[in-house]
Amino acid sequence: MRLRLWKDPETNQVWQYIQPYEHQFFEYYDFSAWKEEKVREVLDYWTSKPFDTYRGPLSRIVILTMPDGYNGYYMNAHHMTMDASSIVTFNRDVLDIYCHLMYDMEYPKPMTSYIESISKELEYQAGSKKRQKDEAYWMEQFSRPEPIYTDFTGPGRLMQQQAEKNDPNMRAALLQSKDAAGSTDTYALDCESTMKLVNFCEEHGFPVSVLLLHGLRTVLSKFNNNEKDICIKDFVSRRSTVLAKKSGGVRMHCMTLRTIIEPTDTVLEAMKKIDDAQNELFRHSEYGPMSFYVNQRKAYGIDSGYGYESIGFTYQPSTLKSIVPYLRNIPYKSYWYSSGRQPQPLYVTAMHRPGDGGLNFHFGYMTELATPKEIEFLYYYIGRVLFRSIENPNATVQEIMDMV
Repeated sequence: MRLRLWKDPETNQVWQYIQPYEHQFFEYYDFSAWKEEKVREVLDYWTSKPFDTYRGPLSRIVILTMPDGYNGYYMNAHHMTMDASSIVTFNRDVLDIYCHLMYDMEYPKPMTSYIESISKELEYQAGSKKRQKDEAYWMEQFSRPEPIYTDFTGPGRLMQQQAEKNDPNMRAALLQSKDAAGSTDTYALDCESTMKLVNFCEEHGFPVSVLLLHGLRTVLSKFNNNEKDICIKDFVSRRSTVLAKKSGGVRMHCMTLRTIIEPTDTVLEAMKKIDDAQNELFRHSEYGPMSFYVNQRKAYGIDSGYGYESIGFTYQPSTLKSIVPYLRNIPYKSYWYSSGRQPQPLYVTAMHRPGDGGLNFHFGYMTELATPKEIEFLYYYIGRVLFRSIENPNATVQEIMDMV
């Protein structure tokens, strides 16, 4: 929370440093007499205001009393300083400290060193053997034939850009919009249906993320003339050690998850291919998105801003099993507010709800490239694919697409 960024006005070089500790007082707003819709308008407005990146705090916390009787806090953080795992850890520590003070519960374990974590990052980037192995792996991947862009609304966008460029063989698409204006639509899957997905994955030994990726890529295939070669931007939380889990900061990398699934592959065979591909990506995810995409562009001769993924994806694994015992009977809830910006065509986050453990699907999309109706249509088909798949795990992918 004390991380600061500074840009040298002469060289434009960016520095990060840790602000010395200061006792901090937080704003408080009592919205108890307001209508909830009006409160959401205010919080959306707060969220849409950008931080002064190089001149001040990069987070904001406000204590709130809400109209429905809940008390809590609003938190906004610059994504350059915190990722979802950081926020989850922070929230858990806040609850644990509160329960320690109020009910003499155990105090949370101390944070680990952010600076030590950064130092290990710099050692890797300096050219360690691990980095050399990761680079060799990705260079081998880039020697494969060029991927193809598949849009979540169908082939029209790529075909339009091919016509504009007078290049019918163009396989990458421009992923930017004019102003990056965005919105977020959220869909809630009930707890019973969520557990059907979770139980299926446990029965067959797959992470839940693999089933969700199967749903996404099968829909992309169906919407794009049954294309077998599908790319999704997969977001990886690199927190496999105690140091990484408790050091805060941003440890999220994203790379292209490319899978080629034959229409004759069964659901379980397709999921095995996705699982293998994702495990490979995880093993080499330290490499970093900037290096990844620079070398991908060089390999396929595409310009900056072009790519092959219309969808970015992340899954936040948290279920009822992880809820601390003293909160099981205390009702609580959380809500995401949109910043009004979206740097990629579509970013899908699947996250378990606090309380009942059901899945929420957050669709953050560029409003220039999609409408709420198209997002609803996409969610409907993803759901159809997921449940037809777990009901018919030995059916072929083509049969699943025909069912939906």
